[in-house]
Amino acid sequence: MTQAEIENHIVTAERFLRHAEEEFEAGDLPQASEKAWGAVAHYLKSVAKFRGWRNRSHSDLNYIATDLSYETDDPRSIRRLYGSVSSLHQNFYEDWLPEISIAEGIEDAREMIHGLETRTGRPLDPRPSQANRSRRR
Repeated sequence: MTQAEIENHIVTAERFLRHAEEEFEAGDLPQASEKAWGAVAHYLKSVAKFRGWRNRSHSDLNYIATDLSYETDDPRSIRRLYGSVSSLHQNFYEDWLPEISIAEGIEDAREMIHGLETRTGRPLDPRPSQANRSRRR
């Protein structure tokens, strides 16, 4: 893990959020969906890399999101946001979500990322998760 790798994930997350909004405005809903999902995935990877957590699969991302949720004052909210954003990833392949769900999912991605940044102190908070309830090492 290098600081450059971590920063790359953060920059990519920010860029993908912008691209999600641009793709949505252009009417490319599957691409908008995937960019919003990608933003959250890259954000979670940045935290995982900083903390030395495994982050190679979708399953790992689920565990990362769950562990981080326990560090917030509203774990259920973070898990709900993650569920919403996860459905966007499936929409990239299936193209079945209505436009309003995609718009809300993009906002959920933004809210999740910024909520975790605020609630955990920093996006790269060095404190290890106190929960570690679901984390496979």
